Amino acid sequence: MKESEKVVIKKPYVLLSAAMSIDGKIASRAGDPELSDEQDWKEVHKIRSKMDAILVGKETILKDNPKLHIKFHEHKGYYRIVVDSKLTIPLDSNVISFQSEIYPTIICTTERVPIKKIRQFEASNVKIIQSGAGRRVNLVKLMPLLYRLGIHSILLEGGGTLNWSFIKNDLIDEIRLTIAPWIIGGKDAVSLVEGEGFEKMIQAPRFRLLNINDRDNYVVLNYKRSDK
Repeated sequence: MKESEKVVIKKPYVLLSAAMSIDGKIASRAGDPELSDEQDWKEVHKIRSKMDAILVGKETILKDNPKLHIKFHEHKGYYRIVVDSKLTIPLDSNVISFQSEIYPTIICTTERVPIKKIRQFEASNVKIIQSGAGRRVNLVKLMPLLYRLGIHSILLEGGGTLNWSFIKNDLIDEIRLTIAPWIIGGKDAVSLVEGEGFEKMIQAPRFRLLNINDRDNYVVLNYKRSDK
């Protein structure tokens, strides 16, 4: 097949949003993620109001039980997407029970999950998408499935492991990174991107800096994938 004949697979535009310390931590060793100030949170919620969906991993649900809703700005709602390979988040989680008519929830899991368990979540008005037959959700196969549902833009607010999965598979189009004026330290504190990492620099996706904003000792960096 010639280069010009390659099939282009449509996927949502993925914006990774995160706040981290000067030393690259997104939470303390005890799991405290409170790095953003009020102004930064308002900006994040403004971005949320413009997206088709927000996406997090199951650990975010288990640790913080967030509503993943939109505050401060007018909006029409959006999808809440959770990547949960074994379908283990509690049925009474806020992401399932809170205002599902405004924020419909999609849980992405694998083909290994028993149909009985899937039916339990579907009974709670949750849409289940199975992607991949392995131990973990196949994100590459998942993206076009979400696109076909009308989800053309995703705000990724993941932890270090989920962020790595998106980076490894070259699924990030843009990054919004807030650097908070603290150094946290700790080998067990979660970093912005974890996982196994790349062996060589040439393997890593490159990003170009779009703009820099600073205020009250905070710095906000915006990057875009350099070859997209």
